[in-house]
Amino acid sequence: MKVKPIKVEKQMSWTPGQEFYYMFFRGDDGKSYRTCLSPSCGNFKRWRPIIDRIQSGLKDIWLDGIIVRGKNLIDADSMFTVVS
Repeated sequence: MKVKPIKVEKQMSWTPGQEFYYMFFRGDDGKSYRTCLSPSCGNFKRWRPIIDRIQSGLKDIWLDGIIVRGKNLIDADSMFTVVS
């Protein structure tokens, strides 16, 4: 599945001094999706460049190869590619 990242929200964890990110997407099917990302997880290295692009205002990118779990949750372990 292809998705377009539209927003990133940085949150503080319940564990003092730790943070995580909610990332929101629009799918090529028109539906909304989200995922939760933590710097303490190994998959974060893959997502960091995308987070940086979104936070700097560059939102015209699409990710392909995204796996959706449940109704609207993106699997953060998806091995995506940037297609634009």
